[in-house]
Amino acid sequence: MAIYRCEIKNISRGQGRSCVAAAAYRHRTRLHDQRQELDHAYTHKGDVELSEIVAPEAAPEWVHDRERLWNAADAAEKRKDARTAKEVLVALPRELNTAEQASLVREFARAEFASKGLVADIAIHAPKAQDGETQPHAHIMLTTRPLENGNFAKGKDYSLDKPPGIEAIRERWATHCNRALERVRSPERVDHRSLADQRQAALAAAENPAQPEPDRIRAAARAMELDRAPEPKIGPVAMQMARQGRGTRAYALRDAMQVRQDRGMLRTMSRSWEQVRQAGSNLMQTMRERLPGLASVLRQALPLPSALIAATTSPDMQRATQMLDMRAAEKILKTREHENQQRQQQRTPDQGRERGRGIEM
Repeated sequence: MAIYRCEIKNISRGQGRSCVAAAAYRHRTRLHDQRQELDHAYTHKGDVELSEIVAPEAAPEWVHDRERLWNAADAAEKRKDARTAKEVLVALPRELNTAEQASLVREFARAEFASKGLVADIAIHAPKAQDGETQPHAHIMLTTRPLENGNFAKGKDYSLDKPPGIEAIRERWATHCNRALERVRSPERVDHRSLADQRQAALAAAENPAQPEPDRIRAAARAMELDRAPEPKIGPVAMQMARQGRGTRAYALRDAMQVRQDRGMLRTMSRSWEQVRQAGSNLMQTMRERLPGLASVLRQALPLPSALIAATTSPDMQRATQMLDMRAAEKILKTREHENQQRQQQRTPDQGRERGRGIEM
């Protein structure tokens, strides 16, 4: 299933960070930092699927040299707490192959950033996920200043510093993803909106009498699926801790993983239900053609809400609901989180050594 993620981050000297070091880490390479007079080397990792710089048209050749690019971006900033780069972190659809993922990110960077004069430095990673498949994602580092006459401009680009600009780029990423999924004929789609906003839209569609009955039923099922809390993020260090049973958050993380597995099963059940609904719709169509009077009686006796209730209260669906009691799982997760917070407040110095050092994805 295609997932949505689009985060905007700052790389700032005020946080003790360097854009040269950030580029070296994301591209698993060695870069010399002229301001700090040291080398940043991450060549031992070697898990980069794509490493590419997307620059504006007619950009000078030096911007395609990663070391020169980020040293120049760093030198353009004079403040000790300056933001020297932006980063857009996006999840890539598994439904696309490696070449299609690269094309998607390249097209996004060219249309949304290079067209404004910014230089985009792309790194695609595909680490192993919990389910054994890959977890493809892209780091897009951006210069904070556009190019102007072969050098960085005096003025910065602030389009990604305010909520409207951030929301706009999140929506644009969803649009680019869905176009790519449509090109490969995948039925999956992503949505940049919150779960609450998506659910409200689905409920409105389910209650709209102008919509065809099959569309209303699908919208009602979608609203039921979206009636849940957001899933907690499980990073690479936390994932390793959960596998080993270490740390104060291990139990809560395992509960979160179980919630994700249950939601995957719920999506499978929803697809099966849609197939059953389609078969019933075909049967009703046959009855309309052969027994129009009986079909009319049945439709009056079984309107849309009743049909939906009957489908969701069948013995099979009841057993599935018991097995996939998401609300209970989320309640357990919250309880465990609360218990872990209490443990963390009372932990000893020795227990504090269990905490893993966070690293960037």
